[in-house]
Amino acid sequence: MNIAVSAAGASLASPVFEEFSKTPFLLIVNVETMECTSIPHDKSGQGSQIALAEMILQHRCEALITGKLEEDVFKILADDHVTRFFGSGLSAEEALMAMERRKLKLIRNPEGTDECNENHHELEELQVCSGHQH
Repeated sequence: MNIAVSAAGASLASPVFEEFSKTPFLLIVNVETMECTSIPHDKSGQGSQIALAEMILQHRCEALITGKLEEDVFKILADDHVTRFFGSGLSAEEALMAMERRKLKLIRNPEGTDECNENHHELEELQVCSGHQH
């Protein structure tokens, strides 16, 4: 299983970056082997955060550990069933361990609050979010 982490540096010792759109690196981590692929992020390009979100999908990541998410990126990831976790303040490695222990806060909407954004997907099947179905 692959997990994406927005990070300040190219290694698992790097802190989780506080804002996805400005992250210097995207780490793709195979949690079975802890093999880490580091992808530098060119923040100067138009739509670079969308390209990063698409890279997460291409690597078949089941989750993203990050800080703040922009609404367009949130929608891309939520629509493709990528779980979003808030890991700012931890190293990538610490955040991955906390995720495994279910200690990371879910990012339920682009604002980062605990409110579930019922418009974040338009699926025919029922989804469970924050304890309710919609």
